[in-house]
Amino acid sequence: MMEEIILQNPWWKTKTVDEIKRGKIKRNDFSLIKKQLNKKHVTCIIGARRVGKTTLIHDTIDHLLKTGSKPKEILYVSLDSPKIRLELKEKFNDFLQQYSETILKIPLDKIQNTIYIFLDEVHKLKDWGDIVKHWQDLNLKIKFIVSGSSAIRIIKGSGESLLGRIQYITVYPLTFSEFIGEKTEYDFLNYEEIKKAHQQQLLNKQDILIKLDDYLIKGGYPEVYYEKHVERAYEQLRQYKTLTLTRDILDLKDIKEPRVLDDLADLLSDFMTERINYSTFASILKIKVDTVKKYLSYLEECFLTYNTYVYSTNHIISTRKEKKLFFIDHGLRNALLLKEIDDLGKTKLIENMVFSHIIHLKKNELFPKIFYWLDSTKNEVDIILDVNKKLIPIEVKYSNNISNKDIKGLLKFLTTFETNNGFVVTRDLLEKRTIDGKIVCFIPAWLFLINSFSPPVN
Repeated sequence: MMEEIILQNPWWKTKTVDEIKRGKIKRNDFSLIKKQLNKKHVTCIIGARRVGKTTLIHDTIDHLLKTGSKPKEILYVSLDSPKIRLELKEKFNDFLQQYSETILKIPLDKIQNTIYIFLDEVHKLKDWGDIVKHWQDLNLKIKFIVSGSSAIRIIKGSGESLLGRIQYITVYPLTFSEFIGEKTEYDFLNYEEIKKAHQQQLLNKQDILIKLDDYLIKGGYPEVYYEKHVERAYEQLRQYKTLTLTRDILDLKDIKEPRVLDDLADLLSDFMTERINYSTFASILKIKVDTVKKYLSYLEECFLTYNTYVYSTNHIISTRKEKKLFFIDHGLRNALLLKEIDDLGKTKLIENMVFSHIIHLKKNELFPKIFYWLDSTKNEVDIILDVNKKLIPIEVKYSNNISNKDIKGLLKFLTTFETNNGFVVTRDLLEKRTIDGKIVCFIPAWLFLINSFSPPVN
């Protein structure tokens, strides 16, 4: 096994990480990982398959090498290898001892510098949480960074062992600003800052709009970013879906009709940004409502879809009411959709992109709650955000001709919850209106999506 481990750690000889292993796109997650390198807790990088977790790990290793860590003090283990997985299942302690004796050539309890141990796809190692806890309890100078693509397996593996000792970083597909390599920073609660950012980006606007059309179609999976042909990109995305269903759900769950799960994933593409009617899906697929609910939870656990809750001060109502469906990556949804994207479809895509942008603000939470709002008369607001204990309603209207009547749901929310500020994401309309004492800011989608400002989000 050690021979295979040596192959996985070529920097022990070359003293550098091969360029092909490193990311070409600057990820916001990288700075979050760097901030945790000096902390004792386990850093857990979690997210969908093919979203760039392993690349981020190699970027981190490259950073450690460039900032003074010795090559052999960095150990990377990919648990995708069946041979390594089988060996480590029973002999992890023996393996680390062998590493210290043959590679470090110093006992682990004598090391002076921090040893960084990266366990990639750690959820494939049974009871990995107990293993890591054992080594943490020894209080040695070892920092564990682990990764996984199945949230439920990560939770099951860490169990109670690492309660209070693990910090999650959820990696999502590329944001629009990462996709185009262009970002600005402004407090979107401050209209004067929005206007200033708009002025600063006017020279780049046409280029941003062209790239927005590309992002709207292909989405943010890193490998798809480089694919020029849309159909090839979609084929790759469909393969991602199949791989996720096979490896992260079917291998773990007792599912008697796997084809139904696959059909459900495809069917959901037609219902993106809509409220979920479980009975409708059950009728179409000829399965029980409870089965629909169970399968939807599986898709969310492996980061394919996401369900938002109705906002209510009553938690029981919020939990029981219809949830609203989003895709973690709209490009994946497009690949599953069997029809052309019309103007209504574009509005749905922009709403999903706004949702994706917002969920990045909550990436330190494993299953963050995001809300929408619906009252008894069907007034609705697309997304409700909690910023510094303030409720911020966000409506998406991908148009430049928006009347006050078009945002009656937003205005009703502002009145109902006695809050003063609301937002409308538009095609290219920048404007501030005062309506019945309430302030509504209209902000172009392209400008909203390149904002890198991250206010505290509750």
